[in-house]
Amino acid sequence: MLVRERILETALKMFRTYGVKGVTMFDIARDCGISKKTVYEHFVDKQALIDEGMQQLLTNHINYFTECLQTTDNAIEEMVRNMKYVTNLAKTLNPVMLYEIQKYHPDTWKSIESFKEDGVLCNIKKNLKRGMTEGLYRQNLHIDIVARMRQLQLEAPFDQMQYPANQFEMPEVMEQVTAHFILGIATIKGHKLANQYLQIKEDE
Repeated sequence: MLVRERILETALKMFRTYGVKGVTMFDIARDCGISKKTVYEHFVDKQALIDEGMQQLLTNHINYFTECLQTTDNAIEEMVRNMKYVTNLAKTLNPVMLYEIQKYHPDTWKSIESFKEDGVLCNIKKNLKRGMTEGLYRQNLHIDIVARMRQLQLEAPFDQMQYPANQFEMPEVMEQVTAHFILGIATIKGHKLANQYLQIKEDE
């Protein structure tokens, strides 16, 4: 692995674990086993590391969404797989990172907000259209309204005010809201598939 890639990977791991404010360039250098001077040779400052790190993270998300769309058998499988991806991601992401980026790095936060609109929301709309075409989702869905509702659901488990970590397990919250959402928009045909993917018993 090239030095620059190793620096970026280490910084991202530390940001996701500890947040961005408390991590210094010296911390990153020490974790990489290199000098701080070497870090600065590749990244002019910590802001540059944060910007590139977040961009890489968002690009990885987009790539996964695209791959998931292409490799799943139907819209419900796609939505469930995306839900599991977000859940696994959240296990390695300290919410304080997003809070600190929003508060102390507004320009970086703008790119995350754009990703929510152009990446996440767009992907949800594609999934809804796919499900309607496949006869798995109801035909009378107002896509713009329902897509935004789903986006809010995806963000809700990260909200410590709504779901405090000492009271709720984030994966369970995500699974519950996703099951509720899918069953709410699915046709009878869709319900049967949803029961399989979500492992819901017929009599529940």
